[in-house]
Amino acid sequence: MENNKKVILEIDNLKKYFINSGNINKAVDGVSFNVHEGEVVGLIGESGSGKTTIGRSLLRLYDNYNGFVRLNGKIISGKKISKRRNKFLRRNMQMIFQDPHASLNGQKTIYSTLKEPLIVNGIMKDKLREIFSDWNKVIKMFKYTFSKKTKTLELENLNEFNKIATKFVQHWEQELNNITFDSKLNLEDNFNTYFAYLEEKQNMESETINAMYSNTTKLIEYYHQKQQEFRDNNLEYDEIEVNNQTKLFNEGLLKVKYSQKQLDAYYEIKQVKEEQSKYAKDIKDYKIINKNTFKNFYQEFKNEKELIKNNRLLSTDLEFYAYNLKIELLNKEAMKLLQKVHIQLRYLGFSQIKSFVNDLKQYILTFYSEKLNFPYQKHLAKRIKNEIEQSFNFNYDKYISFNTENIKEIQDDFAKYDNKLKQLHSILHQKDTPLITHQELENIKKNLQKAKDINAQAYQSYVEKNKSVIAQLDEEIKEVNVIYHGLRDKINYLSTKFKEVHANFLKYIQEASINSFYEDDKDIIVNAKEEKNKRKFAILNYSTIVTNKLETQKTFDIEYKYLLKDIHNINLLLGINEHFMQKVLKNKLPWLLNAFEWVYTNLYVRYHIKNLLYKTLIYKNLEQVGLLKQFAYRYPHEFSGGQRQRIVIARALITEPKIIVADEPIASLDISIQAQVVNLLKDLCKSKNIGLIFIAHDLSMIEYVADRVEIMHLGKIVESGKVVAIYDTPVHPYTKNLFKAIPKISNADEKFKNVSFELDYLEQQKFPNIPKTYQVEDDHFVYGTNEQVHEWTKIIKDIKTLKIETKDKLSFEDLEKNRKQNK
Repeated sequence: MENNKKVILEIDNLKKYFINSGNINKAVDGVSFNVHEGEVVGLIGESGSGKTTIGRSLLRLYDNYNGFVRLNGKIISGKKISKRRNKFLRRNMQMIFQDPHASLNGQKTIYSTLKEPLIVNGIMKDKLREIFSDWNKVIKMFKYTFSKKTKTLELENLNEFNKIATKFVQHWEQELNNITFDSKLNLEDNFNTYFAYLEEKQNMESETINAMYSNTTKLIEYYHQKQQEFRDNNLEYDEIEVNNQTKLFNEGLLKVKYSQKQLDAYYEIKQVKEEQSKYAKDIKDYKIINKNTFKNFYQEFKNEKELIKNNRLLSTDLEFYAYNLKIELLNKEAMKLLQKVHIQLRYLGFSQIKSFVNDLKQYILTFYSEKLNFPYQKHLAKRIKNEIEQSFNFNYDKYISFNTENIKEIQDDFAKYDNKLKQLHSILHQKDTPLITHQELENIKKNLQKAKDINAQAYQSYVEKNKSVIAQLDEEIKEVNVIYHGLRDKINYLSTKFKEVHANFLKYIQEASINSFYEDDKDIIVNAKEEKNKRKFAILNYSTIVTNKLETQKTFDIEYKYLLKDIHNINLLLGINEHFMQKVLKNKLPWLLNAFEWVYTNLYVRYHIKNLLYKTLIYKNLEQVGLLKQFAYRYPHEFSGGQRQRIVIARALITEPKIIVADEPIASLDISIQAQVVNLLKDLCKSKNIGLIFIAHDLSMIEYVADRVEIMHLGKIVESGKVVAIYDTPVHPYTKNLFKAIPKISNADEKFKNVSFELDYLEQQKFPNIPKTYQVEDDHFVYGTNEQVHEWTKIIKDIKTLKIETKDKLSFEDLEKNRKQNK
């Protein structure tokens, strides 16, 4: 995995505790890791290790968690986030659950299911805004180009159908008109001689509709291509001179009023106002981040206090009781301080607040070491409270200064904007000699008119040329349409003929030899009743087969109607239909035409193009995950488990997220399709540069799919790093035991052995021993005490050069251990 890729998700000290009847379950306890663009991070651990809780916390399915989570540089953690930030989270982070039904509504079609996130996350609104920002100009510029393209593809569709249908009609005219039932053949062979007509007809209709769908997609892509060309000033006919003269005229309207100095001020005012507006929004976000950050830290101290209180009350060791009481009351004091200072320090930045809290934690450790470093005694709580009340005095003057500096900087920035605007407005209102006279402006206006006249002539020539091409296309379409309708009439005749043949076949069943009901050529002897039942069953069976096939073919008629609606909507997008309002209001007052034109564009056209974009996006996402667009109109129960999971992947991808959290997405699937779904998910995330957190029990699957791996046990990451490093040389005993469960070819013939895991290593991490995260080699980290990590790495020191070090800070446990050693 490339290290230079952008970090898209930052998780820092994530904690999620569940409290039940005074018991605290540390589901996630101090988890930290990053995810880069296009990177797959695997989370491994047995059930109850906290993997799913991490995913649900990131998506804020659990609001109340500690720690910091930043998505694309924006904080999405905190007890409460703004609607705007919540929308940003939902749009840029999606979750795939183990059970596909968690993301699917059985009462809704797949189309409705995939449409929902486009509406809720405002994606369709943004796409419509982007299209209609210059839609009128684009369709005006490329009116004839769009018309030619549409007619060319229509001609292609007709020719493609005619080519396939001609061969089909020629073959089946001869077959159906000359068909006879051979008594030497059994019923099944006789039936297949004419039933193949329906099979071939279905294939023909399917090819035709797929070709039409393909061309509708091409037209939509063609619009976007021409829109981009328009924005790049790559115009269909030369309007550069008109545009230049229009620009000069608009500048002239300003130059006739202002001097050069005033003109510069006019343009600068616009720029400064835009910068000022953006800066004001940034400061608003800055203050929200400040508020959320302080709330996060307050909640962290509060949760720690409750946890420590619970440990204290359950303790049977007086020294451990005293130790927990000290920390509990220190955390309570920290909470009071944060409540007090968050108003005073509301202009500190995120990094400054983190620094403030780190200094506070360091001060608490120092205070513990200097003032509370005494054993259990009578009236312990009273003494601790007195020490805290008399001596606890965290000096945060430095941060008050930072806050004051930040306020001054912000005020100065706003003052700069205000002063700059005041200065520019004063220049604008000065009396000065204009850059040009009214006569010069009149000359510019004449030049503009001259350019328009020349352009009008060029445009007329361009229109005549294109009209000639379009007329030729219309003529070709007319000729091909004659052939098309002729073939359709013949196919209708053949369908009628097929029904006649089928009716004759049913009569033939009544008269056919009983031997033809069997594949064996031997003479068959049956009684009259059995023979009657045989014939009756055969008639019913073959009638049902034909009826079902004909019903299936009716779906093509429905699909064709939907396709015609799509083509109509594409024509609206391309602006090649004469506006209904223009027909009705021809030769009416211009203002009335403009008013109805606005209604037509902003209501009628916008509505139909919106529906077209929904279909385009939904079909595209279904095809990306290997499903047919026709599946959009089915319900979840009509799909297999693998197909449902593909639909869920499509739903996650449709919002174009930055991060996907996949919570055991293949656990409920048949083993034969697990690899397909994993490969699909991996390839899509790599190609779209999406970060993927892949949660799984299957260690071999994580080895295959992930770039980095995080091994979790009881809410903590016990080992992490690059997949190659972890799988080659696992260090932590929990990791080693997990890896024993991986099936290998070498032991495929051996009986399955149950892997039982004793939690001995946890005994060595109890108070006052201090587990920390140690780096044992490049991008390989292990969680344990110093003694444990050195012991665990003894075996591999001969294989690799290890550098065991930790960046974790001094803790209460360190101080308590030192106190006992020095006693």
